[in-house]
Amino acid sequence: MPDELTDPPEPATDSVTAPAPLTPAPPIEGAGSRPPRRPSWLRAALVSLAIVAVGAALGGVGYRFERTHAVQPPRIERTGGGWTITALHGREFSGLGLNGRHLLWQDGASIEYIDLEEGAIRLLGPGPGMHTTWDPAVGSRYAVWFEAEREASIAAQAVAYDTQTGRRWTVADAGAVRSYPAISGDVAVWCSARELGVPSINGVRVGSGELLDVASGTGAPVVSEGLVVWATTWTGPFVAGDVGGGPTWPVAATLTRGRLTAIALAGRTLVWGQASDEAGTGVVAAVDVDAGGTTTLATGLSGVAGPAYDGRTIVWAEKTAAGARVMGRRLDGAAFSVATVAGLVSEVAVSDDTVAWISHSGDSYSITTTSLPQ
Repeated sequence: MPDELTDPPEPATDSVTAPAPLTPAPPIEGAGSRPPRRPSWLRAALVSLAIVAVGAALGGVGYRFERTHAVQPPRIERTGGGWTITALHGREFSGLGLNGRHLLWQDGASIEYIDLEEGAIRLLGPGPGMHTTWDPAVGSRYAVWFEAEREASIAAQAVAYDTQTGRRWTVADAGAVRSYPAISGDVAVWCSARELGVPSINGVRVGSGELLDVASGTGAPVVSEGLVVWATTWTGPFVAGDVGGGPTWPVAATLTRGRLTAIALAGRTLVWGQASDEAGTGVVAAVDVDAGGTTTLATGLSGVAGPAYDGRTIVWAEKTAAGARVMGRRLDGAAFSVATVAGLVSEVAVSDDTVAWISHSGDSYSITTTSLPQ
């Protein structure tokens, strides 16, 4: 990654044709020319209905064939503490998002979702005509991710999914994407250039479709309720602002010279990880966005992944001689072990009493969920 946050994040692409969405897309007005008027409107209606019926049948068959033979869902197994989800055909998992019982991730070029109480995996994207997606984010109700026609596309669409109703729709035109999305409640934020060459921290209220302009400039934002914080480069510093725009202010955090591994925000507390290529230089730290004052939560780490923070528990992963271990800590407590992992951990997530992580050994990827130790 570059030192400056000026390049768009890597989208995931796949040679597989994009599957259809869970809900049918609305018709495109004005597409094509109107056919010559028939003498009988009844005949025209009957012909149209027949075409629609055949098209729907073929579309359904095509979707089922594609889902079964081309875009196979990962293998899922229930464990004593949760679930293990294993990628097939050398596909790569990324973009892990967890909120309550809702777990989302990117599987190759597919966006997938599981309700942890039901245990059924659903394919959410990409939609028709789209072949590129960016890592998703999930809140208490809505999930958001980006889709584009191809990897080199200048413009992308922000797509939303309602976990309560199963509705999937395009919620905004994101423009040229420069960060992954983040979400809190119904507010999703990201960095993009809606106008060519003019990047900003912006987003949308998912429920209403109201566009948000937080601040000009480039960064990687996270959001909690009405507060947005972003890293202006891959080594910091941090800047904060309100969802509705207005003045911004610097966050008085003590940073190292390492690259940020992740940032997470809950309430007015920002948590981040930072590490260099040298082993044993990784740290996990926290700061009050308003008052400043950095608290170091862990130090001397290698191979840091995360952290994630849900307002109660901070979770990260670190490399060990035998693989990796997932760790947890409260702001006012001591660190504790959540799990040992045979492979390497690339991402972590936490919500309430559930922890999830992506691990890989070679080109074999898996997602594991478990409960926090009591």
